[in-house]
Amino acid sequence: MDVKTAMLERHSIRKFKPDPVPEEMLRELLEAARLAPSGTNQQPWRFIVVKNQEVKEKIRGAAFDKKFLSEAPVLLVCCADLSTYAANTRRRLQELVDAGVFREEEVANYPNADKPMDAETLQGYKPHAMLNVAIATEHIALRAVSLGLGTCWVQLMKAREISKILDLPEHLIVTVLMPVGFPDQSPGMRPRLKLEEIIYKVIE
Repeated sequence: MDVKTAMLERHSIRKFKPDPVPEEMLRELLEAARLAPSGTNQQPWRFIVVKNQEVKEKIRGAAFDKKFLSEAPVLLVCCADLSTYAANTRRRLQELVDAGVFREEEVANYPNADKPMDAETLQGYKPHAMLNVAIATEHIALRAVSLGLGTCWVQLMKAREISKILDLPEHLIVTVLMPVGFPDQSPGMRPRLKLEEIIYKVIE
């Protein structure tokens, strides 16, 4: 399946068959996320793979009782890891230099690369980290289509409550919930704006 076909066939699935997701398929989804791009190659995504029914039910309760979250055989809790910006920036930059992407002089004075960061400073990286998690999550959604699986982006939730349910450390920020399973529905394409409506300006 080519990428455009996957984009055309990707729909938000809210009804799943009870069949379990084979482990090799689940690994393919996480591998798709691993291959995603990220700013300064920080790769701040972390995933909690939830198969336990009781835990899924608790998360469902913290996500405004969306039934399909607990009915899907697998629930991915996609998180942003802020600690990578405190611990890994210099290493990531050096990897990019070694790969020939950056020159040494370009990263010599990279902001905050070696500065110690307290929890408050790290909070400033939250939008950046969550954006990168979103890219990885969409990789999962498209790879799922190619494997015959369905997914659904869910961001309407009580993230702090879910963090407590999963006993997550403060540096892990719950960003997206993504149920995964074999679809038990075939929804059509949702309405989309015309191309002319999304091109705000062309500068030549």
